[in-house]
Amino acid sequence: MEDDKHLIKRYLNGDDGAVEELVEKYQKHIYAFVYRMTNDIEEAKDLTQEVFIRAVNGISGFRKESSFKTWLYRIAVNTSINHARRDRRYESGIEESVVEDRAETLSDMIEREKKDLVREGLARLPERQRIAIVLRAYEGLSCRETALAMGCSEGAVKAHYHNGVKRLREIVTEAGYEFRP
Repeated sequence: MEDDKHLIKRYLNGDDGAVEELVEKYQKHIYAFVYRMTNDIEEAKDLTQEVFIRAVNGISGFRKESSFKTWLYRIAVNTSINHARRDRRYESGIEESVVEDRAETLSDMIEREKKDLVREGLARLPERQRIAIVLRAYEGLSCRETALAMGCSEGAVKAHYHNGVKRLREIVTEAGYEFRP
């Protein structure tokens, strides 16, 4: 795939296919981030689409001070925060796990329970801690990229991440499991 800046330039020069390439390149990452923020498949699909609509509408304002990826995550963070303010349901409820027809081994059940517990713990964290953990641990952004996406300092990201991991560890430990981020 082409360099993001070249794709942006192509799009701004009238090539709509360039923006399709950008969407294709980042849609799975943005969807995964938004899903971890909402814990709702349908909301994540809708918000992912909203993120890309906002990005395309604002692409002429992309100043190239950060990477396109970081700029896109910033839009995803803001879209998720705005959604949370409009609809606080995701903070209190976690989707029920789908019961599968196949028999699960005990270790499969324990692993699923741990994942559900971490997902529930993430939903209970303050918004900034949850965002820092999801961007750093799940999306693999650097501390600098996370700071740019969150609109704060690297020190604030480190504090949010540290405090969030500490709280997640408490939640998981209270449930009787060992926690390793």
